[in-house]
Amino acid sequence: MTKWPALLAGVVITSSPAFAETIEITFGNFTGEWLNAVTSDGGDSTSTSGTETDPVLSWGRPATSEGQSSYTFESEAAFTTLFDSSAETSDIFNLGTFTHSNNPIYSPTLVSVDLKLTTTVQVGDLEAAPVEFLFSFSHDETPNSASPCKYDDSTQPGVNDNGCADSITLTSSLFTQTFTIGNTDYTIAIEGFKVGETTVDSFLTKEKADNEAIIIAKVTSYEAIVTGGGESGTPTDVPEPEHTAIAGLLFSLYGGRRWSARKRRMPL
Repeated sequence: MTKWPALLAGVVITSSPAFAETIEITFGNFTGEWLNAVTSDGGDSTSTSGTETDPVLSWGRPATSEGQSSYTFESEAAFTTLFDSSAETSDIFNLGTFTHSNNPIYSPTLVSVDLKLTTTVQVGDLEAAPVEFLFSFSHDETPNSASPCKYDDSTQPGVNDNGCADSITLTSSLFTQTFTIGNTDYTIAIEGFKVGETTVDSFLTKEKADNEAIIIAKVTSYEAIVTGGGESGTPTDVPEPEHTAIAGLLFSLYGGRRWSARKRRMPL
């Protein structure tokens, strides 16, 4: 599979901190790509298919005629969210529809994979700029016949009816791109999986079924990603970003903003 490039270019938009306001942030159409998969054999025993708007990742040796297990991500179309500069966050929005086709399989099983989403971001009336976000999936493939099952069904009743459910967690990668408003770096942060009317941090997926959830997210500070969303409170060391000019223009909108590029270096 294609590996994540060593450099990620980001977008910086600077506004005067003296003006508290609600700002429209518009994201263009998203395209997606699965990257950096790791399987239980220590390698990458996966395959990809689908299209840019609904990429598919498959793995495992089929134990039934249903075939391999797979992830599918159906990207959202372009949308606008409102960013509150006082609260330094946006409304929660749907990022896309995620489906885990949880079929009985033999090893190798999926351990983790990244999803790269490419889009454009436009803040207020400024020119839209291309940006890429990186999200990390962790996958726990449980034995189907375990007793008791590793995960109970209190958050998702009936999820163990066909055998023990698998568990999927999703986070924003430290190497995702950022855009800056004022003096703060922002990015898309994952809020969780919306299953029906319930939002869960870990998505339990039923065996022998196509399990669908909406991935919900919001714009928040990059610092919250670095510190684990405030859960651990322990910052993770990451390289400082490099700066290069994108447009070299100054704007007076909302107290004055400028565009430049931001790069984060992926450790080798």
